[in-house]
Amino acid sequence: MDPKIRQGDAEAGGSEASHVAEGMEYLESRKLLHRDLAARNILVSEDLVAKVSDFGLAKAERKGLDSSRLPVKWTAPEALKHGKFTSKSDVWSFGVLLWEVFSYGRAPYPKMSLKEVSEAVEKGYRMEPPEGCPGPVHVLMSSCWEAEPARRPPFRKLAEKLGRELRSAGAPASVSGQDTDGSTSPRSQEP
Repeated sequence: MDPKIRQGDAEAGGSEASHVAEGMEYLESRKLLHRDLAARNILVSEDLVAKVSDFGLAKAERKGLDSSRLPVKWTAPEALKHGKFTSKSDVWSFGVLLWEVFSYGRAPYPKMSLKEVSEAVEKGYRMEPPEGCPGPVHVLMSSCWEAEPARRPPFRKLAEKLGRELRSAGAPASVSGQDTDGSTSPRSQEP
């Protein structure tokens, strides 16, 4: 594949990931949990604005959920093991979503069963970056997969870092409600 085309795809994916981080920042600020953050639950508009959707598992921050309904490959280890969900467990899922975006839609933890994923992650296994994934994006992914939830960054920091990475790559990005031209994006308005 032409490297210029692939770079443009990565920039577009990064822009969409940045939109998701901003949407999740909003939920985090309202103390709401998504609990099923994955690429399959992101809608992309005609003008390439990514929006978080499918709030079937969303709740105000609290403990507990029937573990048989959990999307294992996207769920943080503490949520799988103890049923403990926080915005930091959504951050874990965002790391998996980043992997999906930069792998161009591949399923995470390829060739691993749900049981194998759960056991491996508990023992410290983390996915390798997808081929062609920019180094700074892989660093962000890895920060989302910290074993200790308190060490995972808040969505505000993820949105800022993704925005900086996109600007340095020359892609348009919306960060903290400001488009690259300085105008206010719809994200800054409450739904």
